[in-house]
Amino acid sequence: MRTIILLALCWWSGMALAQDSHTFSASFFNNAVALPGGSFTAPFHPGVDIGWVYAVRKGNRWDQLLTTRLGYYHQRIVHHGIQLYSEYTWRFHAAEGLALEGGAGLGYLHTLEQHEIFTLQSDGTYRRTGRAGKPHAMISAMLGINLAPPEWAIKPFLQYRFRVMTPFVKSYVPFFPATSLHLGATFPLTF
Repeated sequence: MRTIILLALCWWSGMALAQDSHTFSASFFNNAVALPGGSFTAPFHPGVDIGWVYAVRKGNRWDQLLTTRLGYYHQRIVHHGIQLYSEYTWRFHAAEGLALEGGAGLGYLHTLEQHEIFTLQSDGTYRRTGRAGKPHAMISAMLGINLAPPEWAIKPFLQYRFRVMTPFVKSYVPFFPATSLHLGATFPLTF
């Protein structure tokens, strides 16, 4: 599954090279272990991501976009997370310069634990393992709001994202929920 996701992301990234104008996104976010609607007053767990935005369809009121993102966050005491994922987004232009959006995505998360991990051996001793981190599949859902006046090159956004990672701990935590609040912007670059 991971191989299929990575190949799809590489294919979409290759399509970006064929265009003259590219739209990118960048955001800072707070990551929280929570179900949707969880507390925004939780401790700050910083993250940053960058992405490439591909316009699949543009309409008068509705746009459809595909975004490929690379992100990093630090979940204090638990782990560091490196994300690679894509989201398909539907954007509704509610008023001049204001857009509402929702999306869903799939991707890959690699966590680097902040504690040592040991495995019990057959002879009764423990051996340190897990130094390379753990791979996870990631499913995401997003709601957002964009300030998008046509004359602005840089368009700020606020997005709320819910993610489920699997497997987290194979024996007793198969799914691990997390939310993040992103503050960022999209901007064009021409090559």
